[in-house]
Amino acid sequence: MGRLYAGVEEIERVIAERGLDSRWVKGEIGMKAGFFLVIITPQTPDDPVKIDKLKQATQEVLGTSLHI
Repeated sequence: MGRLYAGVEEIERVIAERGLDSRWVKGEIGMKAGFFLVIITPQTPDDPVKIDKLKQATQEVLGTSLHI
């Protein structure tokens, strides 16, 4: 499992803990990051640019930092 997938899992954990609408939050993060989170699987290769974009988008939408 790569860092990119771990980031998506962490986002899902935060969404569940806060009781947020998963589709809306993941959609917002995906739009800001420039890719759909649903396409990230455990086999998805890590891309430093995508990881940075995911971190930035998560900070903007959820106000939290990813620990990946």
